[in-house]
Amino acid sequence: MSNRQPHDLKTHGELIAEEMAGDPDFAAEWQRLALAREVAAELIRYRSENSLSQRALADLLGVRQPRIVDLESGERNPRIETLIDISRKTGLELAINIAPAKQQPKLVTKRMRDSRPAHVHDDVSVVVASDRTPS
Repeated sequence: MSNRQPHDLKTHGELIAEEMAGDPDFAAEWQRLALAREVAAELIRYRSENSLSQRALADLLGVRQPRIVDLESGERNPRIETLIDISRKTGLELAINIAPAKQQPKLVTKRMRDSRPAHVHDDVSVVVASDRTPS
């Protein structure tokens, strides 16, 4: 049994920051999959708020249940057609802004920029938000 106290434990953000600082390959992959993680979180939140199982969400989206497992894993970026279908069938609104990393995003609102930091991948900045992005 560990003698660590709750205040000694690192947060998820701290652990990710340490891993990113120490492992450039991990950092690149973490940035690359920002969209996948956001979509995964939105689908999980949607299922929870609507008391849906993965199978019920799969039925709603017209896919098989393993596809929901894949989307909720956040390990693969979804195709634009998949995002369109999710929005059409669930009513979820997603905003994705892609711009050169050295450029301040112009198309997103200040609220979105402030609430969701940009993820940089291959010299491109990606900001992802949903209709549940905190104000």
